[in-house]
Amino acid sequence: MEALVENRNLNREVDARMERRAYLNIRQLLEGMSLTFDPQGAGDLDATIQFVVGAPQKGNYFFEIAGGVCTFHVGMAAAPSLTITTPSDVWLKIASGQLNPQQALMQGMYKANGDFSLLLRMGTLFKASTDVLVDAPRDQRPGGPIALSGMAWMTVAFAPTILYWILFNLPVNPWISVGLPLLLSLVIVGYRLIYDRPTWLEVGICLSFVFVAGLLLFQVSGLAHWGSVFASLVMGGIWLSSLVFAETPVSAEYSKWSVVTALWRLSLFIHPNAVISLMWGWQFIAAGALGITALWFPNVRVPLIIAQYGLIVPASWFTAWYQKGIRRRRIADVDKTMAQIRLLAAIGLGIVFIMMVLIWVWF
Repeated sequence: MEALVENRNLNREVDARMERRAYLNIRQLLEGMSLTFDPQGAGDLDATIQFVVGAPQKGNYFFEIAGGVCTFHVGMAAAPSLTITTPSDVWLKIASGQLNPQQALMQGMYKANGDFSLLLRMGTLFKASTDVLVDAPRDQRPGGPIALSGMAWMTVAFAPTILYWILFNLPVNPWISVGLPLLLSLVIVGYRLIYDRPTWLEVGICLSFVFVAGLLLFQVSGLAHWGSVFASLVMGGIWLSSLVFAETPVSAEYSKWSVVTALWRLSLFIHPNAVISLMWGWQFIAAGALGITALWFPNVRVPLIIAQYGLIVPASWFTAWYQKGIRRRRIADVDKTMAQIRLLAAIGLGIVFIMMVLIWVWF
């Protein structure tokens, strides 16, 4: 009877592992293995484990283990300690508990070459996924005496632009509507330079207000008409340019503080943040288009301006909804999808440039 109960519990555990991992492709699975690495189980191990994955999900990936740290890489290692050659579906079944790794090896379902002791140690080098915590420690946050989380700093980064949008629509001196946001953005960038480093968003916003102050200095009169549109387009350009030129998407620079550092460089983290950043970039392009339309049709300016700023609401809803499904969202082909995201971002940057030329010439 006890054996029967034990078998049922084991079956439930296997079913749970299968359910958790059924949505993962092989790259996501191997990336996730790096998060399950156990430094205590590794000790002073210095090794490289290469995976040569065959159809249907072909790819080459390897783990570097040194100094109690395991890092995941795409490609072929120079001199791997152990090479595992496997069809993708075989290793997925091993990871989900459907196949016993030793039996599968003996049956020739996959091959292993090199240090076989590493293969035998896989169970101690990598913990069960149920034991892995991806949430950051409570004290992990951007540096400095101001104890704010990463996402709170994103709100702070937005503050100069929000202040500008408010002051732009009030009967105040242009130097006040531009000068105060510029001063605030300089303070933010200065603080971050001292205690950490400013993000792509913070630097971009600061430079944009320096540019607007230059336009005021040279008495560009049209700024009074299209200033808010310009701010929306600049924001769109900042978000989209991070996907083309920066190391990480804008949202990743802030949301990374809520997860363990081992996750920061993995596609499991970068890809969803790239999608979110792409959405925000195009949202600001749409806001800029509504602002331009309001300039063309002043008789409906008020509802168009409300819609321009109101787009932030569905964008925020999408961000919250998309983040909830990150851990269970399958990425069919990471490299292909990221290339598509960068292409859409580049197209958006081209549209931003064209729209800026239009408002400069026509208004």
